[in-house]
Amino acid sequence: MGISTEVSTASPTAQEIWQRCLEVIQRNLGANQAPIQTFLSAVQPISLQQSVLTLRVPSQFFYEYIEEHFSPLIVRTLRRLLGPKARLEYQVMTAMEAAPMRLPSQELPPPMVFPGLRPSQPFPTNLNPKYTFENFIEGECNRLARSAGMSVAQRPGQTAFNPLFIYGEVGQGKTHLVHAIGNYARLLHPDKVILYLTSDRFVQEYTDSVRSKKVSDFLQRLQSVDFLIVDDIQYLVGKASTQDMFFHIFNHLHQKSRQIVITADAHPSELKSMEERITSRFAWGLAAPLYPPDYETRLAILRFKLRQEGVEIQEEILSYLAENVQSRVRDLEGVVIQLLAETSIRRRELSLSLAEQVVSRFKPLRTRAITVENILKAVSNYFKIHIDELTGKSRRKEVAHARHIAVYLARKHTRHALKALGEYFGGRDHSTILHSCQWVSEMLPIDQELNRHVQDLERILFRSA
Repeated sequence: MGISTEVSTASPTAQEIWQRCLEVIQRNLGANQAPIQTFLSAVQPISLQQSVLTLRVPSQFFYEYIEEHFSPLIVRTLRRLLGPKARLEYQVMTAMEAAPMRLPSQELPPPMVFPGLRPSQPFPTNLNPKYTFENFIEGECNRLARSAGMSVAQRPGQTAFNPLFIYGEVGQGKTHLVHAIGNYARLLHPDKVILYLTSDRFVQEYTDSVRSKKVSDFLQRLQSVDFLIVDDIQYLVGKASTQDMFFHIFNHLHQKSRQIVITADAHPSELKSMEERITSRFAWGLAAPLYPPDYETRLAILRFKLRQEGVEIQEEILSYLAENVQSRVRDLEGVVIQLLAETSIRRRELSLSLAEQVVSRFKPLRTRAITVENILKAVSNYFKIHIDELTGKSRRKEVAHARHIAVYLARKHTRHALKALGEYFGGRDHSTILHSCQWVSEMLPIDQELNRHVQDLERILFRSA
């Protein structure tokens, strides 16, 4: 059934546009209207200015849930109603019991709007304001990296920690920490130009600049920043020219005493895919590790996350979760989200029995890593499609669909760079791999069948790992 996108000749209000978005979501959800009653009914449209709809949400959990499950559909609807430049922003109103960290001789900033730019920032920072030092829980596992991060945010380019190289396994909080560093630096130094990039985005922007013959513009933009953050540097592989470009940008910024912060999944000496002339420069500053959280830190993280959402929990349940979810910070957050979903959506009582069920279903503890081979085998068996077809050149709809899912799962659950994944999938280039990942990510919130396939396959993979 088609969705009407006609708007009146008079300028629509934020409330009218939001109501139209709800109608579209309602039709896509079909019989399952619980998310609208639980989450979307609490959303308040507060402004519509220059095709930007701003929504106020009651907590961080609501923001994350809506952004993950409904954002692509809402943005598409906005662009049909308001034009191709329409976008969505959020204002998160979080009531926290814990007193927020105050800066010396400074008032706390007003609630942030997603995304926000300071007038002196000539281009987007790409920083996510939800990640701060306030909600990055300190422990023995991260104390050195956290303290060094605060130092470089306070005095960018003026400490011995330049570059600051933060490393640790997947899910230990590297991305959270570097966003917190960037946000803190931005608050203290509004005159500084700050830029956060994943290595994938660095590669993509550089590749695009080569194709459009605008390499000088790309180079000038990155050399103009005062504070550069590059996340997951281990994926900066491929053509030699990409690493060569990064090498020159790094040298320029370092010589100008501009701050550089880098993350990776391993110590610089273990980054075999990177040129030695680059990894040797990482040793000029501080390499700070992030280890899996110890019991006390896990307990503190759980208390903080639950307190943020206004949830009271018995010490027995809290201790059980801290003892049984030991691998990654991300796993702790995942268990909390599932518990909240069970209690808020399904109206179940928060009990030790429920906690045991969630931990058992979540499977955060794995003795073996998931590999691309595991994923190809699981997808092949699930869809009854031979592995040779998944990795081959077939463009049959059902094969391409299964291949998209396999690529998405490989990117999500392994550490391989885009180029390496391309080799697994028949020598495809990194842009093809990235397209598959983006397609699945965009369709998951609105395609229930695709969502079911991905969840089924993840259960299969976690069960066998």
